[in-house]
Amino acid sequence: MNKGVQYLQDLWQTFLIKNNDSSLKQRLIRGVAGTFGLKLAATGLNFLTGILLARLLGASGFGVYTYAFAWTQLLILAGTLGLDKLIVREVAIYQTKSEWSLVRGLLQWANQIVLIVSVVLALGAIGVAWGLNMEANSEQFWAFCVAMLLIPIAVLRNLRLSAMRGLHQIVIGLMPELILAPLLLLVLTGFTYLFLGDSLNAFWVVLMRVVAALITLAIGVKLLDLALPNAAKEATPKYQIKTWLSSALPFMFLGSLYIIKSRTDILMLGAIQGAEAAGIYFAVSRGAHLINFILGSVNTVLGPNIANLYAEGKTKQLQRVMTKSARVVLLIALPITATMIGLGHWYLSLFGKDFSQGQQALTILCVGQLAHASAGSVGLLLNMTGNERFTFISNVAGTGLNVILNVLLIPRWGIEGAALATTSTTILVNIINTLWVRQKLGIDCTALGKVI
Repeated sequence: MNKGVQYLQDLWQTFLIKNNDSSLKQRLIRGVAGTFGLKLAATGLNFLTGILLARLLGASGFGVYTYAFAWTQLLILAGTLGLDKLIVREVAIYQTKSEWSLVRGLLQWANQIVLIVSVVLALGAIGVAWGLNMEANSEQFWAFCVAMLLIPIAVLRNLRLSAMRGLHQIVIGLMPELILAPLLLLVLTGFTYLFLGDSLNAFWVVLMRVVAALITLAIGVKLLDLALPNAAKEATPKYQIKTWLSSALPFMFLGSLYIIKSRTDILMLGAIQGAEAAGIYFAVSRGAHLINFILGSVNTVLGPNIANLYAEGKTKQLQRVMTKSARVVLLIALPITATMIGLGHWYLSLFGKDFSQGQQALTILCVGQLAHASAGSVGLLLNMTGNERFTFISNVAGTGLNVILNVLLIPRWGIEGAALATTSTTILVNIINTLWVRQKLGIDCTALGKVI
């Protein structure tokens, strides 16, 4: 892992902007290198966890587990109300202007709102599951109910992490979720298996995940308290609720659309072809998303810095940052794509013999993820510069197309049809967002963009 971090840091220093703002340059280098290291470790842990759970639960049980959390992730986005992305942008701006009263007011108000909404959503989802006559004594029903407990925990965790990002405390902020949570899940699941043996099922694994999330939330809250300056803790809260709401609504719809678009394939596969197909496809999609874990690392660091640069009117500097980062991402994504396509059968066989039938779907998804990498941080740039309404429009189009294609292609081609639908919509959304960025900001943030 250390070699991987050093490799990325060397690449970043080679390709990054050359300007007089050394503090920004060093912050980006440290942030991306640290985030890359954490996400690399987290990817390994999640990969190990996925293999372990797939083998312990089997394709059917693993499908129940992933299907429950596909719904959970959708509701988490709805419960967060878009405030996580708003907090990243606003806290970064407020910190630049030393407006600590607004920082405290935003964090207090956001936490209260999302807690209420997320509890209502969790209870409503359980009620809907009951009303749809999901068998009350089934493993799937109880796994679903326990998974809903994660909604309020996760939305509070997301807000805390967003505040840490806005304060440029990104690496330490990611530690609980990326490293401690999967480690705790592995340990707790292992101990549960020692007691239950072959009686271990999806319900118990879901329960262990909720316990791990509670522990990491408590740790994360303490880390945020340490990261906040005394000026923020002592300031009298100041509220701009109308402004925050008007800005958060586009983010909320964006987040919901993203999850709908990214989870439609799994949810529709589960509904049309059963939990086993959903479980196989989950393993396939996890492999394809390895291609863009470096883009996620870069985006995590770029978000608050884009907001700072845009607020200061440094458009040329912003163009350099976006182009150089996109080239680094694409350079790393290419060999990962080739590896996943060439060794896809071996990768899927790690989950069990039933998972190898997803190899063609893996190849299709890899093509879409490579296209996503080549577009750079295009959606993030729109969101962090106050142009989130345009990202919303492109995602509405992509989500609508995704649903239509899944309805048409899954009955005919199964998991390959779901992969085709996802890849098509991924390419479409990136093309539309790239055009929006060029028109509204005059920036080309793809890997082919000019360095001014």
